[in-house]
Amino acid sequence: MKRVTILGAGLAGCEAALQLARRGITVTLVEAKPEKIEPAVYHLDGPAELVCSNSLKSESNATPSYLLKEECRVAGSLLLQVADSVKVPAGESLAVDRNRFSEATLGLIAAETGITYIRNTIVDSIEALRERFPADLYIVATGPLTGPSLLASISADNHYFYDAIAPIVSAEGLDLTKLFWADRYNKGLPDFLNCALTQPEYDRFIDALLAADKLPYADHEKPQFFDRCMPIETMAERGRETLSFGPFRPVGFFVEGKRPHAVMQLRVENAQRSAFNIVGCQTRMRHHAQREVFRLLPGLENAEFLRYGSVHRNSYINAPELLADGWNLLKHPDTYVAGQLSGIEGYGESIFSGLYTALTIVARFEEKKVPLLPVATMSGGLLRKLRTKAPHFAPVNANFSVIENPTRLMKRDRKLFYVTDGIRQFRDWWNGSAAFLSLP
Repeated sequence: MKRVTILGAGLAGCEAALQLARRGITVTLVEAKPEKIEPAVYHLDGPAELVCSNSLKSESNATPSYLLKEECRVAGSLLLQVADSVKVPAGESLAVDRNRFSEATLGLIAAETGITYIRNTIVDSIEALRERFPADLYIVATGPLTGPSLLASISADNHYFYDAIAPIVSAEGLDLTKLFWADRYNKGLPDFLNCALTQPEYDRFIDALLAADKLPYADHEKPQFFDRCMPIETMAERGRETLSFGPFRPVGFFVEGKRPHAVMQLRVENAQRSAFNIVGCQTRMRHHAQREVFRLLPGLENAEFLRYGSVHRNSYINAPELLADGWNLLKHPDTYVAGQLSGIEGYGESIFSGLYTALTIVARFEEKKVPLLPVATMSGGLLRKLRTKAPHFAPVNANFSVIENPTRLMKRDRKLFYVTDGIRQFRDWWNGSAAFLSLP
């Protein structure tokens, strides 16, 4: 009997567990959340919780995130199938109902007789994992909030960045007479609620944002942020108009025939449209300050907060120094690291990480190796980045700079070429590997 223990039931852990189980491998999936869930970060007592956002990014056919998701779909990603089944309106993006996503994933896990799912278990080292849950191979997919003791058993280095979460507000507290449904450039369905700001309204918001009461950082750590997760007040400190060229950019919107000075967007959080995420407004303001500042926005004067924004510390390992080609640890060859702990950043990236890790384990049990992915694919580019040593290794997400596919096309046509050719090359790679990697 082939046995694998997976520590962590997030996106990477669940994808890996389902892929392995459907290939006849016995899996023990251990949920690493503490029994007492920290409300500032976790909100669900189930697997595959989407912590920061409910969006799996763009489904536009000329974007890096679309290319990565399509490659995962070709390889039979089960969590992307779940995401497609519980999606909510989000224009050209794939966004999901978080509760339904977790519940549907739990349903798939429960239906697999080869998976034993164990909740609320803290494991503080690789050695303890082996002792408590014996198996042939192990996957650590405990995510960016991995406990310090477990992390120390993997790496002596202290790599981290700060991640910020945006608030969620109730639909009942919104004044719809001051908001409008639309999608930028009217590209897709009018799935976003939008708040148009005049110059004076924007200036008032920025003044309050800069003066707001904020949580301090730890004295001994530098506040390092991943660009896509930067607090809104940190962006504003770089210049008063930073938001109007960033998350509040008005491009593609017109109100009474004119472009507003800025536009704040609200994205649907669930199928009932009873909750909305304040897009791009991740923050470290204290709760009372969030109420005061965000209620300055037109239409949000009586906003009811279902979840406040927050900042938490994310840990990751120096993958090029610690991982072998198959994403297993050099000093613990029977143990793989998957998901955001491995240096991957993003939901789609974590799903890919779990899927690829499962495939390498399937190949290992068959005494084979997964063929190298083409460098023109997004997944191949991510893998190469995780294997390239750098003086200051930083987390990597899907972007066109990681792939290699020479072309003389203009920028607009080049992106579509990268996607269409990347999918073609990935499909060719998958078909050539299908004999031992595909589901039976």
